[in-house]
Amino acid sequence: MYKKVTFLVTLIGVLGLFLFTFSEGQVVSASEKTSTTNLSIKVTASGEPIQNGTFAAGNYQTAYEHIKSGTFPNSVTNTPDWRGAQNTEHMIVVAGLTVGENNKHSDSEAKTIISTLFSTNFKLLQSINETNNGTDIMSFNPPSNFVRMRTPSGSNETTDAKGRTVAKVSTGLTAIVDGSSQGIVKLITVTPGMKEITIDTDSLGLSLSFSSGNSKKNQPRTVELNQEIHYKLKVNKKMLSPTALTKIILRPDANIVIDETSVPNTVSSLIPPIINPGVTFDPLSSPDQLSKVAETIGATLISWQINMYELVIPPTDSDVSIDIKAHLSPVVYLNDISIQQGTSITTTKMTIPIEAFSSPDNNFGMTANVISPATATQITTSSPKINTTGINFVQVDTNKNKLVRDSVYVLGKEVAGKKYLYDNQGKWSEVQSISTIDPAGYTLLRGGNQYVFGDNNVSPIELNSTRFNYNYERDTKINESLIKLFGLGKGKDYFLYQVASPANYSMNKMPIGFSVFSDISTSPNGSQLIKTSMKMAANQSFKLNGLIPDYGAGTNEYNVLSVTPQKEIHFSAVKSIIFPLLVLVLGIVILGVILVRVV
Repeated sequence: MYKKVTFLVTLIGVLGLFLFTFSEGQVVSASEKTSTTNLSIKVTASGEPIQNGTFAAGNYQTAYEHIKSGTFPNSVTNTPDWRGAQNTEHMIVVAGLTVGENNKHSDSEAKTIISTLFSTNFKLLQSINETNNGTDIMSFNPPSNFVRMRTPSGSNETTDAKGRTVAKVSTGLTAIVDGSSQGIVKLITVTPGMKEITIDTDSLGLSLSFSSGNSKKNQPRTVELNQEIHYKLKVNKKMLSPTALTKIILRPDANIVIDETSVPNTVSSLIPPIINPGVTFDPLSSPDQLSKVAETIGATLISWQINMYELVIPPTDSDVSIDIKAHLSPVVYLNDISIQQGTSITTTKMTIPIEAFSSPDNNFGMTANVISPATATQITTSSPKINTTGINFVQVDTNKNKLVRDSVYVLGKEVAGKKYLYDNQGKWSEVQSISTIDPAGYTLLRGGNQYVFGDNNVSPIELNSTRFNYNYERDTKINESLIKLFGLGKGKDYFLYQVASPANYSMNKMPIGFSVFSDISTSPNGSQLIKTSMKMAANQSFKLNGLIPDYGAGTNEYNVLSVTPQKEIHFSAVKSIIFPLLVLVLGIVILGVILVRVV
């Protein structure tokens, strides 16, 4: 009898363990079933590799399964994001589709909902995906379901010269995201063992390019600050609908300002009510501290997109081409923005300057995003990059190889045989004769200053207080021999024209031509190399470089600006040879006479 009871108990235990194990196997989450694979993507535009692009991969398999099956756990439906997205009928409607319990969707519908939520309600999408609610994909707080993609060599988080970038990604539905726009480039299904996919942004039905002229392959276009730039956005008819409106969203980087679009646009801000810069600082008190913190935060926001431009395309069965006029602004301001101080809840309102000239290496672009009513898909494309550059000068007496100061110049350029000078209103004015100008009508360039063209504020060249032999009075005096120019476009047609000279120096009546440049290349290990006319000077004084406080070889070099009097030297045999010989002979004769008399 005892053996029978023991057998029954054992049998029941084994069956219970089996049932428990089986039931556990039925509720394994999508995240637990996923594996990872090393995935390489190759991104091109019209077949040309997109170099130095930044991309990320975000896994949305969990959200896909919930939306497609119409089943959502309480951990999703009880979140503030879910409840806040419900309408008065307690339904969530996305791109005309209802999201909620028992609302099943097809593969394409589920992907459309995910694409739409990504750009319109990212926090809700993260909640449905059961991942954290980080909203800054590529910066301070990347969500836990995202990985940043790197070059195949692992050197940096950008595409290489072939447009390739790699990452270890989870299998399942994955969003490939443009890091500059934080918009989805393409939704793909990653399978175990998948190695590489190619994505051509133009073949997706949307392209954003310069409307005229082409930049050198993989090179940003180097433009003047405030110069009018023309873009052309082309939308393939397969992305449009003959019966419904199509919305297009333009998101330019902070310092690209859109002035006009051939289709009416509506502008809205992308800046959150409170900005958490991700750094802790002491409670702000002094104006100097406020200013310093504002500049620090502005340097971070330079890579943000602070405005969104919405364009609406009427129903059509034809391709659409949209003209966009814009300019690169030297400074844009965010006024009365609340800044969170570290982890505390204290906030301080301040005006934040976002300065395009805070780093000569900055590149700027914009993205276009469309949710197609025809194909129920979302596509994002990026424009080619633009940047600006400049040049540094040091005033030198080249006869004595010493620093001089107190020369004054105006800036000019020659276009199609015509000469223009930069006036005191910040514009280029054509002149018929440079020698007859009134200098008072133009921007005067003096030593000791940095000039940012397009910005009326002139700032003194900063002293390098970290220099091992830093001396305030001496370095201030040396800086008076320096002139820094920033905000110029690539070209060889710029010149300086001297309008005042130092004491005891004559004026140079000839224009002093110079060229500026900005070129990007990739080293063998995949790292980015940036060469600019500010970093590399063609005409240096190696003997004087060591005196310049902020000089840095290959990072901040100065071109010699000669202020030596240009006097013609005429060779005279009488003066140079015969006259000295006669004096010598006469001296010998007189000395001989004196010696004879003495003897």
